[in-house]
Amino acid sequence: MSTRLQDRAKRAAADQLQRLRGPDVFRPDRPLYVRRPADNLIPGVSLADFEADLDAADGNELRDGRTRPAKFCAAYSSSALAVNAFAPFRPRPQALTLAGLGGFTAPLKFEGKCPNGLLDENGQPARAPNLDLLATTGEAVVAVESKFLEPLGSKKQALSPKYERPFLGSGSTQPVAGPAWAALYRVVAAMKDRKPKDRPFRHLDAAQLVKHYLGLKVSFPQPPRTLVYLYWEPTNAAELPEFIRHRAEVADFAARVEGCDTRFIALSYTALWQEWEANTAWPGLRTHLANLRDRYAFPIAI
Repeated sequence: MSTRLQDRAKRAAADQLQRLRGPDVFRPDRPLYVRRPADNLIPGVSLADFEADLDAADGNELRDGRTRPAKFCAAYSSSALAVNAFAPFRPRPQALTLAGLGGFTAPLKFEGKCPNGLLDENGQPARAPNLDLLATTGEAVVAVESKFLEPLGSKKQALSPKYERPFLGSGSTQPVAGPAWAALYRVVAAMKDRKPKDRPFRHLDAAQLVKHYLGLKVSFPQPPRTLVYLYWEPTNAAELPEFIRHRAEVADFAARVEGCDTRFIALSYTALWQEWEANTAWPGLRTHLANLRDRYAFPIAI
């Protein structure tokens, strides 16, 4: 469910894109959507950088639906934000740094699937969580969950009963999850019985991160594993209570799983771009940063 602030943020994202590309890139019947996925890309990024990955994923980001254009065409597309940020590193993964982590050697993968070992009621493997980005070295994996305007929406967070066994165990079956993540699972699972204002996580999609943790641990049983929560903020985030609370929820979540078997890192896009300013491994990075800021550094009207 959309909120008033989220609606203003969507409009701000569209206005920013219109200033850069002009009004003709937008659909007349859907003014917040560009005509083609390519219209939502910054200079230096092309469909060839990521199209195969998104087509193979479950989100159907690049294809028009029955009654609405492709999700990727929204000016506020979270998928487009992640692609615009990371696609230029795909042919040069060794140039990427992410929350101080580096040394990536394998090609980056968008919408990477991490099967979690769960089964649906029909006995078939459950739908695997899709991570916005998977970056690997010979010894480690870094998974990124990227957010744009999603923390401003109102979403019911729920965990299917099938998650109970891997997090809490059953009978003689030991849990897959570590103790801190099991405790966090209990907190998140109990939120469905609490009023929205009383839930510890209203802006942070804690249920999704719990699911990602399980998929990451099952798919990559040997550590080190790192789950990065990467989130966008407007230039006036300090003036908006929703973003202040989101930051507090992120800090709470991170504190609950600190020092666990899967490292959890929360990072804003602003902080990531500041990190990249000191990166000299790719000569074109400063131009890429300028294009990212032109597209995504803007305020939300109060």
